[in-house]
Amino acid sequence: MARKKKNLPQLDDTDLYQSFGAASETVPSFAEELEESLAGQDLQVILKEKKPRKRSLSRREKIAVYPPPQEELDLHGMTSEAAERRVRTFLGGAAIEKIKTVRIITGKGLHSNGPAVLPDVTEMVLEELKSSGTVFHYQWEKKVKYKSGAVIVYLK
Repeated sequence: MARKKKNLPQLDDTDLYQSFGAASETVPSFAEELEESLAGQDLQVILKEKKPRKRSLSRREKIAVYPPPQEELDLHGMTSEAAERRVRTFLGGAAIEKIKTVRIITGKGLHSNGPAVLPDVTEMVLEELKSSGTVFHYQWEKKVKYKSGAVIVYLK
């Protein structure tokens, strides 16, 4: 031991093992310990196990990142056949132009002689395009079809 400084012994390298009661045997390095613990294991399996898993976003979380409606289609005054063709053409063009969110105004049918047909026709087309993969999701503006006069469409 070296001389004392403020009544504490000053240690040098040769005294460490003796001072802490450890034998002066060789201590394996971290690399040696790691190599020994991973012996016989496949590196790709280890890395795959350690990779954090990303959870998939819910539909609500995905919709939250969509922009507000970028384009709008008004179906007022159209027949059901004309409205169906127009919705298909409009959504096809929006998909080609990489537009993500559109609004389709169907009206509530207040000025019709009978019940509103355009919301039903529009919803039929949207369901078909949703099953084919063009439409991600759609929702009526007031959450209920017959209380809403428009539907928001989220395209893939």
